[in-house]
Amino acid sequence: MPFPSARPFIPSEAETRIAELEQALREADERAATAERRLAGLVEQTEPGRLLVGPDGTIERINEALCQLLGAPEPPTYWVGRSADALLARLQRLMVHPERYAQQMQEHRAAQQPVLGEEIPLYDGRILTQDYVLLPASTGAARSELFSYRLLTPPAPAEASSKSPAGQQLRDLPVAVATHDLQGVLLSCNHAFARLLQRPAMHLLGISLSEFMPSADQFQAAAAYLVQFSAARAAAQGQLPVLAPEGAHRHLLYRANRLDPPGQPPYVLLCAFDITERAQTETELRRGKEKAEASAQAKETFLANLSHEIRTPMNGVLGMARQLTKTSLDQTQRELLRIIQASGEHLLAVLNEVLDLTKISSARLELEQMSFDLRASMEEALRPLAVQATEKGINFHVALLLQEQPLPRVMGDPFRLNQVLINLVSNAIKFTPTEGSVLIGGYLISETETHLTAGFRVTDTGIGIPLDKLDHIFEDFVQAGTDTARRFGGTGLGLGIARALVEQMGGAITVESQPGNGSTFQFTVTLPLAEGSENELSPAPTDTGALHKRRVLVVEDNHINREVVRLLLQSWGVEVDEAEDGPTALALHSQHHYDAILMDIQMPGMSGVEATTQIRLHPEFERAQVPVLALTANAFRSDLDRYLKAGINECLTKPFKEEEFYRKLVALVQAPPAPLYNLALVHELADGDTAFVERIIRSFLLHIPPSIQQIQTAATAGQWAQVAKLVHHIKPNLVQFGVAALTQPLQLLMEQPRPGAKAANLRASAVRQLVRQVTRVLEALPEQLPAVS
Repeated sequence: MPFPSARPFIPSEAETRIAELEQALREADERAATAERRLAGLVEQTEPGRLLVGPDGTIERINEALCQLLGAPEPPTYWVGRSADALLARLQRLMVHPERYAQQMQEHRAAQQPVLGEEIPLYDGRILTQDYVLLPASTGAARSELFSYRLLTPPAPAEASSKSPAGQQLRDLPVAVATHDLQGVLLSCNHAFARLLQRPAMHLLGISLSEFMPSADQFQAAAAYLVQFSAARAAAQGQLPVLAPEGAHRHLLYRANRLDPPGQPPYVLLCAFDITERAQTETELRRGKEKAEASAQAKETFLANLSHEIRTPMNGVLGMARQLTKTSLDQTQRELLRIIQASGEHLLAVLNEVLDLTKISSARLELEQMSFDLRASMEEALRPLAVQATEKGINFHVALLLQEQPLPRVMGDPFRLNQVLINLVSNAIKFTPTEGSVLIGGYLISETETHLTAGFRVTDTGIGIPLDKLDHIFEDFVQAGTDTARRFGGTGLGLGIARALVEQMGGAITVESQPGNGSTFQFTVTLPLAEGSENELSPAPTDTGALHKRRVLVVEDNHINREVVRLLLQSWGVEVDEAEDGPTALALHSQHHYDAILMDIQMPGMSGVEATTQIRLHPEFERAQVPVLALTANAFRSDLDRYLKAGINECLTKPFKEEEFYRKLVALVQAPPAPLYNLALVHELADGDTAFVERIIRSFLLHIPPSIQQIQTAATAGQWAQVAKLVHHIKPNLVQFGVAALTQPLQLLMEQPRPGAKAANLRASAVRQLVRQVTRVLEALPEQLPAVS
């Protein structure tokens, strides 16, 4: 199966095993396709099966008739050049007395005498005739052997002939064929079908197909199969489970047609092929995939926990360092503080690289799509690096996209694009000695009406890369030499991340280098043009007074992080309450009105998600809708999406920038309150028909109250399955009318009820909020009727 360029993380053993299973599955599919072609043909065997064995014991020629007689899925070409013993061993498995046949063949070969018309009984009741001839050869030379086989079919029992209109014609087909009545009772079958079920053909007639199915699936599978033939001339195909006499489960691929001959009872013509090997391979492949996915999930969980354990104290370190910069410090103190901040930012950058690698390897790194100025964005990203190069004494020159005409704005992820350039330039600075040079160039390759393609080049005069390392330099954790990390630092992840990002943007990255003469990295990207023009947004000030005299609850179990947040909020004029766990936060939320709640996610006992869920179920509408900003150390997009679905309004990853924190908090507290209901979907559905809108509103006012009463009654009786059914029934109407503050109550009430008093209390709270909110809508909605009547 195809994989994207950023492959999901799979341990090497699991990945190898999955590749082997996929190859086995392809081979099984090929064999199944061969058998299906035979099923479609239904050609009678008209010639004997022939086998020519050379003097060295290998097969020189074999015809299709012998392969069909053996039921071998391999074509004749498969056997040519292989040992005849393997083929004869497969033939012996069909015989009643395989040991006797082997002894007789040994005697025939020793005597070097031809044998004609030797009858060999098969376990399914048929008789196989064998002709054995030694071909002429020069004196003293070994001779080739020619085998010829034909089947002698015994006469069918009288009752089988009378019950099976097509029995005689189908008996000698090399594919498994049977007929049965509409109740599944076998009327006839050929020898290939009997061989498939590993039972004598004469013992199968008059037996229901369900008798050959595993007991667990016996009646359900048989009924599902037979119901397909209730209509005249019906046709079906699919899989059937059967049970071999020794108890082994088999899987049959079948095609079946109902036949309705005039004057005779209808019956079903069934053709089948054993696909057990393929089914087993698919099952093993699925298990291997599940095992690999579980391993990948374990890795992601570990990294998420690692991220939390590092980001949480790092938020305290960098936050307190930012607070120190606002105090009066002498030059030495400022330098020491700068080192603390730089070290913290470096540790954070290493952590981000590891997380980026995980997102890329699991194909979960999502690129933003926003309009931006390509040249301005990259020049801004390079400014800190220019300072770094100057401090090191490196000649740093930048020439980005200097064409005469200004470039149009493009759509893409400027942060990730800048990350590629920053990784390359940071490496160039790191590996270039003092008085060396680093040159960064950008140039326009092509521009169409819809897209822009640009190339970028980073050249340095550093230590270079050995030739034998160039092919591997973009691999994860690879560096130019064994002592590179010790001498220059780094994780060996930057170039791997750069390549993955460039390829995800549809571009390519290359490198040219010689040891001692520096390196040149080049990459290209193609970006869609932005529609229209947008003005650059000026940075928002860090304090506009918008938070002055606001009241905010900080829920955080880490004392240092609470202190960091409290100092920031108080500097903006915010009144701050603090809670170190979920239950304390819920108690404070019930006692006070807050403009916003800052919620940590990973807390002992009750998590931030659980606390937010209970806040959303508060009986007072205004309290239930208080904005919640998650301060989380989890950086995975899937986690952030899960928090938003749980009712959290916005997320901020630790350690956070002061400006971003201020901007998100202001946006939350200044957001207009959500309306009680919204008829936009109703009007869209009406398409201007005001009479239709009135009918929909009147229907809502008529039918929703009884449903709400039924929900209350069922909840009082503890019939939560009935509550879920009723809620599921009215949910589309509530969504259509845009009823606010019901996402969490509806979701909770439709879930499988969990045991315990705590879960029961949550469900009861959800019912109360649902009833209260819908009642408010029912009281306010009649105001819309005069406007549309």
